[in-house]
Amino acid sequence: MDLPRLTIHDSRLTATAALVLSVCSLLLVFVGLFAWDVPFARFVHSLYPPVVAAPPPWLILFSDLGDHLGKGESLVLLSLVLLAVGYGFKHQQWKDAGRQSLIGHGLVAVVATILKHTIGRPRPKFIDTSDFQFSPAGGSGWDSFPSGHACSSFAVATVLAVKFPRVRWPLFAVAVAIAASRVVRGSHFPTDVAGGAALGCVMGMIAVHPWGGWRTAARNSVCRIAPFFAVTFAFVWTVTQLPSKGWLTQSLLCCGGALTLAGLARHVAWRLRPSWRPVWLSGSLARPLMGLGLGMTTGSLLVTTVALFVCVAHWVEGLEGQDLPMADVLVGGRTGVAEALFVAAVLLMLVASYLLKGLVPI
Repeated sequence: MDLPRLTIHDSRLTATAALVLSVCSLLLVFVGLFAWDVPFARFVHSLYPPVVAAPPPWLILFSDLGDHLGKGESLVLLSLVLLAVGYGFKHQQWKDAGRQSLIGHGLVAVVATILKHTIGRPRPKFIDTSDFQFSPAGGSGWDSFPSGHACSSFAVATVLAVKFPRVRWPLFAVAVAIAASRVVRGSHFPTDVAGGAALGCVMGMIAVHPWGGWRTAARNSVCRIAPFFAVTFAFVWTVTQLPSKGWLTQSLLCCGGALTLAGLARHVAWRLRPSWRPVWLSGSLARPLMGLGLGMTTGSLLVTTVALFVCVAHWVEGLEGQDLPMADVLVGGRTGVAEALFVAAVLLMLVASYLLKGLVPI
């Protein structure tokens, strides 16, 4: 029995639904991270004088390196080098990468500057006993949100990841390191760099696509970054929250583990015997089930809600591809090795969600 194909009207509805769900998940992530801003800033403050005689050498090296790599001058120089190589060797891909990374950097710089002085959030060193302090147009030191380094590095990384997909993970790893260095340096709160990362990804995707399709590019980028923010939030919650013995937490832990294994079993069954697919279960539902289950294993109702929004958004987006060959819908043509790594990664995350609880209570 074949499922009906989506009409253009239905496709627009699913795209809108996926966007709304993704935005809701991101808002909940920021609400959750906001509670850690001041405690984490105080923890970072304890690593520097006068609390200690001197910070660890690795911390100084890491924060200084991130500061230099994420500066506007460094990123502009990178774009100019790409342009020079592209024109010198007549390579259109490199020319586009240099030009579009400059555009993305410029777009995010303008938007970030406006937000910084409109919101007026103090830098961590100016925070006092209050968790909620804002002073629009407050001047120097009241421009913490969003992080300019995070905005720029993620905008450039997004453009380069589209142009050079084979190195997209190292590119984003560098951007994440730059953003993290701003937090451990004491220059920004966690939500500052999270907001900068989200804004940078959106501006980068807009820059790399034709201007007439900027709305579609922005929508797609929001839907694509939501799962990564959800995973980061789940990890932070897991390692910073001590496990609870309450019935709700224990119920989420047990049900989450069972749901993750059930989704994984269905995914493996599809790979081994495609004919086992039931009519009521679409090809894009197995991975959302695993994602929701992993979210539940944090024992947090907030994280579970975030995971639910992200997984439903992913499932709704998958409805548009239900008339494609099942192998393309389910695994995107992944090889057997990639499938084995995927299964191993899911099992590793499941085990880690139980073993890492409360590892770094803040």
